[in-house]
Amino acid sequence: MARSDSSARRLPPDDRRQQILATARRLLDIRSIDDISVEAVAEEAGVSPGLLFHYFGSQRKFRHAIVQMAAEELLGQLAPDPALSPAEQLRSGIEMFIAYVARHPAIYLAVVRFSKSGNGLGTLHRTVRATLAEWILTGLAGAGMPTTPAVTLSISGWLAFMEEAVLSWLDQPRMTRTELVGLCERAVYQLLAGALDDPQHWDEIRTAIEQRQ
Repeated sequence: MARSDSSARRLPPDDRRQQILATARRLLDIRSIDDISVEAVAEEAGVSPGLLFHYFGSQRKFRHAIVQMAAEELLGQLAPDPALSPAEQLRSGIEMFIAYVARHPAIYLAVVRFSKSGNGLGTLHRTVRATLAEWILTGLAGAGMPTTPAVTLSISGWLAFMEEAVLSWLDQPRMTRTELVGLCERAVYQLLAGALDDPQHWDEIRTAIEQRQ
């Protein structure tokens, strides 16, 4: 049953749009993105489906806006803390990423899997990965790691690995969360060492990565 909201008509358009998206975001905690329809969100928000179509144009665009909000929320959780060393930033990012996914699996799956359905969300998914890669590369560069094509590709590949590892872990959690964090952390350092292909230089950089600026 739709909930009445006598103040709804007085909300400015931007506030109304955000209220609708916030309602959809709450539903995303308990439903997959495919199960979130304009009609369901309208009922939950206490507005007419026509109002949602007015703001978003179509159900496809509405779902795109929901996933955009989820992606921004995820990035907000993972933004690096400049007070930490690059190594601490990386480990903290891995821990928060896995914790967020474990807490909100439907949101994560919406960003990842729905983006592969050919509806324009692939660009959103790539943007999320590119932002994470930029943060990591910036931290590494501050520790003296050269941003070579090999290093850049290694970080991109590692992000894909971590994503798939977390998905597999969600389906079949055969290791603890702490073990998964350690696996992802070791994997990125091994890839970076291979990308640099200079053991002595890598030892120097590895030491610098541990130090706070």
